Amino acid sequence: MAEIIPFKGILYNQEKIKDISQVVTPPYDVISPDEQEKFYKRHEYNMIRLDLGKEFSEDNENNNRYTRALDHVSKWLSSQILVEDKAPSMYFYEVTYTIHNSAPKVMKGFIALCKLEDFSSGKVVPHEYTLSKPKSDRLNLLRTCKANFSMIFSLYSSGSSKINDSFEKSIGTSAPKFEVNDDNKISHRLWSVSDPAVIDIVKNELKNLTVYIADGHHRYEASLNYRNEIREKTGSDKENPADYIMMYLANMDEPGLTVLPTHRLLYNIEADRLGSLTDKLAGNFDLKYFEFNQESEQAVRKTLLEAMNGAKTGEHLFGMYLKGDNRYILLSLKDEGLNRSKASDKPLAWQRLDVSILQKFILEELLGLTEESIRSQENLTYVKDADDAIQKVKNEKHQIAFLLNPTRIEEIKDVTSTGERMPQKSTYFYPKFLTGLVFNKF
Repeated sequence: MAEIIPFKGILYNQEKIKDISQVVTPPYDVISPDEQEKFYKRHEYNMIRLDLGKEFSEDNENNNRYTRALDHVSKWLSSQILVEDKAPSMYFYEVTYTIHNSAPKVMKGFIALCKLEDFSSGKVVPHEYTLSKPKSDRLNLLRTCKANFSMIFSLYSSGSSKINDSFEKSIGTSAPKFEVNDDNKISHRLWSVSDPAVIDIVKNELKNLTVYIADGHHRYEASLNYRNEIREKTGSDKENPADYIMMYLANMDEPGLTVLPTHRLLYNIEADRLGSLTDKLAGNFDLKYFEFNQESEQAVRKTLLEAMNGAKTGEHLFGMYLKGDNRYILLSLKDEGLNRSKASDKPLAWQRLDVSILQKFILEELLGLTEESIRSQENLTYVKDADDAIQKVKNEKHQIAFLLNPTRIEEIKDVTSTGERMPQKSTYFYPKFLTGLVFNKF
């Protein structure tokens, strides 16, 4: 297990910032340009100015989004808008949320520093591939500001609830340091815990476990690159503050975590490929058609999604919608073993993933995409909401939507345990954590 340590977090000073909801944001990589502008206008000390600053045409090497972030954080610290915590702490972070009007769920975990480990060590394990552009952005922010403004979301697997139990016993009935309802009415509560006994329990419980990166692969790899730069400059691998990264850790075996599907939308696909697609699909899939008219479409779509959700173990079901069509199509893979010949270089656990089957059978073989074009998203975008996916096909440039079931936690463990990474955007972990409740400056 990678080394986990407490740290003196940087927090907003509640004597100066009365309403913390005005200054925190979602993770930078889910913020649209319109939302970025909204957060800029919301408050002059909003975290957006640090973690996802604006870019301007006149930007240069000495004046850009990264140098402006450094200027802001320096001024906010000197004016005590931001303050350093009094003692090295771990931060117990609890999120209460609902999915589609279901019963509330509670995600429990903690924020600490994790020593950076090369993936080859097996102590910290990625589950998806990354792209170069986001890594470059996060590396530039690290170089300039020497801070982790947002946390890596990671998971560990343990049948014991001892870690969360020890945090909850320590905080008792004390009020959280911050309690925030975000724009989606999700409740976030954060406590600072400096009790050495709790910290020792955390270290002992995790010392033999693997850390699985759920969200934040680009930030983690950028931090590895930054650590290596520091080592090269100093000519030493002696421990440095840049050897650690801020991380939220949660037990994947507890019930608070949700994995949502990530649906695929395609565009700029040759017309002849789309025109013959259903005939070609019939070779490996059973096709069931759900016809609709304007009045019945919502009910028919619901029926399709319910049919997908009813997939049994070993059954691989996909929804499909073609632009201009008046029907939804349910695809059912005829034989799970068919994928082995198309992905024989991959572990069996990888071959059995719905996202892998979709990629190999349909995106690559029938629609002509390559692994590289998929990674660079040349003809492909991702959407987490099925209704949104359909509307984008109806109203935007997209030609076809493939709807998927969520990847199961057990599948994620099975694939990552082989050392293989899952196809890009195989998962959408939920809930998302706020940026700005606490961050690490070194």
